[in-house]
Amino acid sequence: MPGPHSKNRLLSRRAARVVVAAAAALAAATAAPAWARTAAPAPAGPRAAAVAASGLDYVAMGSSFAAGPGIPPAQTGSGATACARSAGNYASIVARETGANLTDVSCSGATTANVLTDSQSGQPPQVQAVTSTTRVVTVTIGGNDVNYLGSINAYSCQTGGGTNCGSVDQNAINQTFPALAGRIENIVNAVHGTAPQAHVYLVNYFTILPDAGVCTNVPLTGDQAAFERSISSRLADATATAAAATGATLVDLAAASHGHDACAASPWVETYRPAAGRSAYHPNEAGMRAAASLVESALASSGQVQSVALHSGIAGKCADVQNSGTADGTPVQLYGCNGTDAQRWAYVPGAGGTLRALGSCLDVSNSGTANGTKVQLWQCNGTGAQRWVTGPNSSLVNPQSGRCLDDPGSSTADWTQLQIYDCNGTAAQQWTPSA
Repeated sequence: MPGPHSKNRLLSRRAARVVVAAAAALAAATAAPAWARTAAPAPAGPRAAAVAASGLDYVAMGSSFAAGPGIPPAQTGSGATACARSAGNYASIVARETGANLTDVSCSGATTANVLTDSQSGQPPQVQAVTSTTRVVTVTIGGNDVNYLGSINAYSCQTGGGTNCGSVDQNAINQTFPALAGRIENIVNAVHGTAPQAHVYLVNYFTILPDAGVCTNVPLTGDQAAFERSISSRLADATATAAAATGATLVDLAAASHGHDACAASPWVETYRPAAGRSAYHPNEAGMRAAASLVESALASSGQVQSVALHSGIAGKCADVQNSGTADGTPVQLYGCNGTDAQRWAYVPGAGGTLRALGSCLDVSNSGTANGTKVQLWQCNGTGAQRWVTGPNSSLVNPQSGRCLDDPGSSTADWTQLQIYDCNGTAAQQWTPSA
């Protein structure tokens, strides 16, 4: 999977847009992510060395709702343990599924100051991870400025019969809110000061409480719950205001997670009394999977990821998933263009990355690098076997092998399984993406 300090590329910012996926579509996407293989070493030799690396340059910033404390497996790398950063957080899922090169500096407990100016857990301010080549930035921030999780945990401890629960200073929280949108705006402006072409996505916080009432493992009084709902709504408003003021894209996770609160039948956040190792009132795997789907929808709305058919240079033929299969190892083949989902690929124009259909990625079998190695569909895992970049003559090059996606023998027959082969400019290696 992408390491915590790798790089990528993207497009320019646009006017603020609210991206809310339909609840039914998100519910279908809440299975925990899986990745089964590690990257094979890149082959030696001039063929591979001559091919540029692919992928968008992506920096993920924010607090625990971005970092994903308690969701296994944990990330490794600088600051990952101190920040309780998960390899199952939404940024990591997005990076695996798009082939982005992720630098994840999100950190549990972070405030807007920790993003902009103040070090945390031995790490520099998060915005320092942004470079001139950064093209995508996601930010989930502001909750700790207004003590969102601190206050709901303190109230739950008090009402749930705990001890040493601490107190909640409602006046301090209320007095902070007028400045919050401006603090978030400052983060977006700082990103653009370093990376003018970066597109910033402001991902707001999951909805923790149901619209009315609470439940057994969410021990709050009516007044406490009402105050926490007011924090949630004002936090969402501040994030929306910042997005509108700066041209960032608002990814409205707060709205999308209604009905998936801590008391729901299909929750995206934990209760106050989660299983061992989990973090109270924080996102679970289903929540992070849903958040990743929302971010991917935002990338598509911004044009940084496109849904295309891959038309072969062999007339009338497209790259197709055999029998619309979704199992690992399903062949990717040549087939008559028909507009089905088996021929609809998520594609990153310009920068390259993965090619994804039916929820999985176009993959070189066993991370092979030899001529004739077959290609297949496999769960997205961020390895070099799933990287593709546009090359000369409308080719699609796998940078790990330095070879091109190829129709063996320039076959015109349906069901011909595709392969990688030395790039040669023939029609069998021409793949034209079209909406």
